[in-house]
Amino acid sequence: MSIILKKELDPIYETLALLSVENPDKWREEVIRELGSCGLGGEIFYQKHFTVIEKYIRTFLKYKVKTPQEEFFYKDKSNDMFFWITALAVENREYVDHPETANPVKLRRKMAYYLVDTEKNQEIKTEDDLPDISEDEALLDFMDTLSIKSEEMWYVLSWLRKPVYRLQQLSDMLKCNLPAFEKARESVKKPLEKLMQKKVDPEENGYSKIAESCGKDHLVYMSLGIPLAQIIMEGRGYQGVLLGYLNAGRRSGNDAREIVIRQAKSLSDKSKLDILCDLKKSKKFNLELAESLGLSPSTVSHHMNSLLICDFVTVEKRDGKVYYCLQEESIREFLKNVEEMLL
Repeated sequence: MSIILKKELDPIYETLALLSVENPDKWREEVIRELGSCGLGGEIFYQKHFTVIEKYIRTFLKYKVKTPQEEFFYKDKSNDMFFWITALAVENREYVDHPETANPVKLRRKMAYYLVDTEKNQEIKTEDDLPDISEDEALLDFMDTLSIKSEEMWYVLSWLRKPVYRLQQLSDMLKCNLPAFEKARESVKKPLEKLMQKKVDPEENGYSKIAESCGKDHLVYMSLGIPLAQIIMEGRGYQGVLLGYLNAGRRSGNDAREIVIRQAKSLSDKSKLDILCDLKKSKKFNLELAESLGLSPSTVSHHMNSLLICDFVTVEKRDGKVYYCLQEESIREFLKNVEEMLL
């Protein structure tokens, strides 16, 4: 397996990410709040590094074409649903380019496979191992086996019952807004070039460790639309252009006090501690944690981002699923630093 780093943006991924921002001011507040919860000084970090990102987003929204499909794809959807559709689009570009050529039965099975928990259903290695879901009754039986929030079941069912129709809607929405993405990219051309020139090491964030489980070569693109995340899919990956700054901010300074304060701040609410306690029992993926703790998947994702940044949690990919697990070495180091300071 090899990892090929492409220092460029993926138009489909970026357009989907940009379309998810409805209100840039609200988005800014959420970013600052999340950075603050990680102990990174949200306002200062944002002012120092997010000028380019904000211009990129605002330019896109200026030229964005509002489509009827947008509400269906984005309104009140969890991160899990967003990345399910994003994975379908970026991993199967021929479907997005020419949805009319898609075989509805094959497309339905491909969509369904992306939803299966292959850890619990180890007999399902590929989409060919799925049961026959060509009839509505069989499809409903299959839906009952999925770990999906009840309020999002209708959304998934709508996709699986009319896969080509929904794919056509997604394709139309993307094609209408790819020009807006081009305008946004052009508006930040020079600073983007500088960001792209910075050294990026996928090894630093454990990318290769997770990607190896896929057994495929990986194309890794840079991302402005989701600038602080590392997203790993079956054959593609995305590294936020600001991820290096985030890691630098996390590790900055040799003062153990500063590190302890940041890590302690990440445990500032009960939910984060509950997540760590739950992961002590066993490794879990997002929906399992959500169900176990009575939280929404998007809330778990929000807390998990803080815990990942502080090295309390790491990820492991098995059979196409990303599992969260405790970073025991980092937790021991945190406890050791606290002990040395206070005892």
